[in-house]
Amino acid sequence: MFTEVTQREYLGAKGRENIWQAKEDANLLLSGALLGGEIIRVRLLRGNEVTQVLHALQDNSASLLRYQLADGGPGTLPYHSWIVARGDEEWTGSLSQAQALSTIEPYLQGFAFSDSSLRLKRPLASEERVYGLGERTGSMNKRGQAFPIWNIDPHKGHNPKTENMYTSIPFYLGVSNAEGTAYGVLIDHTGRTEMDIGKTDRTSVQMTIEGDNLVVYFLVGPKPRDVMRQYTELTGHMPLPPRWAIGHHQSRWSYASQQQVEQVASQMRARYHPCDGIWLDIDYMDGYRNFTWNREAFPEPETMTRDLHQQGLHLVTIVDPGTKIDEHYFVYQQGMEQDYFCRFVNGAIFVGNVWPGACVFPDYSRSEVREWWGDLYKILLDQGVDAFWNDMNEPALTDMMVLENPTPADMPGLDDQTKLSPPVKSNTMADDVLHLGDGDHPTGPDGGPTLHKFFHNAYGMEMARSTYEGLLRLHPGQRPFVLTRSGTAGVQRYAAIWTGDNTSHWTHIPMAITMCLNIAMSGVSFVGIDIGGFWDSSNGELLVRYAQLGALLPFCRNHNAIGNVDQEPWAFGEPFESAYRTAIETRYHLMPYLYTLFEQATRSGAPIIRPLYFHYARDEQACEVEDAFLVGERLLSAPVYEQGATSRRVYLPAGTWIDFWNGNEYPGEGWSDIEAPLGNWPLLIRGNSILPTGPAMQYVDQYPTDPLTFTCYMTTDGEASYTLYEDDGSTLAYQSGTFAETTISCSVTPDVTTVEIDEHFNAYRPQRETYVVIVKVGSKTLMKSVKAGQGKIVIR
Repeated sequence: MFTEVTQREYLGAKGRENIWQAKEDANLLLSGALLGGEIIRVRLLRGNEVTQVLHALQDNSASLLRYQLADGGPGTLPYHSWIVARGDEEWTGSLSQAQALSTIEPYLQGFAFSDSSLRLKRPLASEERVYGLGERTGSMNKRGQAFPIWNIDPHKGHNPKTENMYTSIPFYLGVSNAEGTAYGVLIDHTGRTEMDIGKTDRTSVQMTIEGDNLVVYFLVGPKPRDVMRQYTELTGHMPLPPRWAIGHHQSRWSYASQQQVEQVASQMRARYHPCDGIWLDIDYMDGYRNFTWNREAFPEPETMTRDLHQQGLHLVTIVDPGTKIDEHYFVYQQGMEQDYFCRFVNGAIFVGNVWPGACVFPDYSRSEVREWWGDLYKILLDQGVDAFWNDMNEPALTDMMVLENPTPADMPGLDDQTKLSPPVKSNTMADDVLHLGDGDHPTGPDGGPTLHKFFHNAYGMEMARSTYEGLLRLHPGQRPFVLTRSGTAGVQRYAAIWTGDNTSHWTHIPMAITMCLNIAMSGVSFVGIDIGGFWDSSNGELLVRYAQLGALLPFCRNHNAIGNVDQEPWAFGEPFESAYRTAIETRYHLMPYLYTLFEQATRSGAPIIRPLYFHYARDEQACEVEDAFLVGERLLSAPVYEQGATSRRVYLPAGTWIDFWNGNEYPGEGWSDIEAPLGNWPLLIRGNSILPTGPAMQYVDQYPTDPLTFTCYMTTDGEASYTLYEDDGSTLAYQSGTFAETTISCSVTPDVTTVEIDEHFNAYRPQRETYVVIVKVGSKTLMKSVKAGQGKIVIR
């Protein structure tokens, strides 16, 4: 039962005696602070301690106890503000009563509390649309629904009504197309949370957590781009991945032998399918033991990785958190000796069943455990593995404690004094497992001990963090690449994500579009799908249409499950193989454009793929589009998702739009029927845009990008400009200024067309001799090649 406190009640409260009484000897304190002028933090705190780390912030030490009331005492509830020490820097931003009334009041309707939960309410305007909330099925606009925020493995198949998925991000973007404005709301909580987006009360959003410390950040916008910048400034930007990670990848559960991997690699090259990575699922391991090889199936992994590298292919292997209980297994031995595995409050070791059988689980809340786990990757790195895929890290269990009455004798390597968890059935870790954090130092960066029910959504992200930070230590100066299945707000700091186990079904193509867009608008730019579908068997046409979607998603990987028909690019013969190849070749031609978008995302937080409302928030129809997306600002992709279709209807926002394949022009602010034979799909460039493309390659760095082609898609009396970003593609040198930027501008008048190229080499100079400049104006095309490296080039 919740007790409600209205806005009128709390705005009128003054004095220490008006701190709200949730129950005897338990006070509720509502505080607000303005952070940097664009972010409002509101905290509803029960009691007077904060020891639980709030994981969303890029510097989570700022979320801990080290605070003081800005006015020196509890004088003017509810506008207490905390000054939070973050190293030598202070987050001041305290609000006076007058400032608070004008700044915070519009964001809150009131709050509520029960014995175990806290709730804040925010007004919801009648015309508002609500997007985001991480990995969600169903419609892109989440208004009128309520969502539990709790990471799970939904097992086989998800559908539009699936409530929870692998990655839950308690962040949403509110958009008003009447004004073209947007704002954001982030709940910094990794336990059970509910976001009620106008379902219970159509005029409000109700944000409820289980726990005693509800922290909400309101991001004031006022445009979608501003909100994403504010969100990533708060929660962290994605790191720039190695360029090969942006290529096309081939995976399978499972390539079961070294011979099979070598055959797939050979076919990729022999059939001229661009590819940068081969991925190994769980069957490469010895009995599903992490950091080991099945030497019968993979007798010479070092030779295999060397051969792959010679073909321009990288190897990625899966690593799960579940650690097999085996007294002869070195990872289990080390973890037990150091007491690194999760235990219950009573000291019993938590045991859950995963692929290897009975497993224990590292406590990633602890810095020493993260460092230990991260250093274990050296084994695989030294054998030539290039990157890692963290899976089953919700954490997912196949069945907790499969033994009916477990004893230490049932678990090899446990002595008779070891406590075991009780035989509880579940698909994830038990609520009352204790994550130690910084243990006796609750004000440290990992906080104090926390029950799993409050840490749950952070488990997968902290595993990804362990992997990412380990790779940084083991290969200093090199960019890590990590893929994680599970995460929460802030996961973009460490890893890319994909939408998990989709299905080889036509309905999963439009579902994938909305899922990826909402994930991207939840701060995770590096996102993709299993091309072709994971569950069930695909077919030639479906695989091609999946590939055409995946070709312009940030993460591009073909992956399917054991027992299904093969779905490598050549699996279904012609004409499907050629159509698949065309889709992936298009990605590689556009690599200069995509790589520039990745770099922009690391600085500005602007997602790589964008819903139409991101740039056209005033366009009511654009806000409703859920089956097409923008790649950056200039390119619109509308994948085909109906069997047998050879065209599809596409809504185009304001401007002139030009068909990438045939140059046909279409007017904006309306619907157009666009041809989509099997070999291509509706892909359009906005008029007065410049698109950089590179030559055909079988992997991203097979050759220098030479020539580099700039195609200017112009209208009469049009102007356009574009800045291309380039660096070495593999090291961290770009962080210290080693990169190049090339700005091209084009203007068209009835009398003259002018193109200017301005090169800026900041300690990095691309290997390039030639630019090809193409200017398209209606049916007319001008083309000229010019020498690169001149600094400034003018073409008339």
